[in-house]
Amino acid sequence: MDHADVAQTAGPPLNPAAGVDRSTAYVCGDALLALTDRLNGNATYAEAAGLLRQILEPTHGLLERLGELLEAAGEKAKEAEEDDGFDLSYDLADAAAEIRNLGETLHVAEDRMRALTAPPQPHRPTASPAHAPRLPVPALPTLQRHTR
Repeated sequence: MDHADVAQTAGPPLNPAAGVDRSTAYVCGDALLALTDRLNGNATYAEAAGLLRQILEPTHGLLERLGELLEAAGEKAKEAEEDDGFDLSYDLADAAAEIRNLGETLHVAEDRMRALTAPPQPHRPTASPAHAPRLPVPALPTLQRHTR
């Protein structure tokens, strides 16, 4: 996705009921959905780790870019020089910090995913080895009490 794609789709949400094509309205969300679909499509652990990298990479991953977007939106809100604009800018800055914190918390998730091994196969009982039939337990002799 390049910046031109984003610029063409920026603006208020489109109204599908008004006959507007929604298929290009949310390219960022749709790109994330495509990653999710790839992950759900029987991806190996190595492939899943690569998809996580798209989200968690600390300089170019989605979380970092989302943090940048929220900070930029906060700066834009401050330009209004209104109380609500400043309050909004603080809320957006807090959200950006939380998103970055999430990235730092999950920074090893990619490596951990890559290190996973295939799940064990369900245990299938093997045929029991042929044993000789058990002999019946002999009856124990009864003890007789001797009386004097």
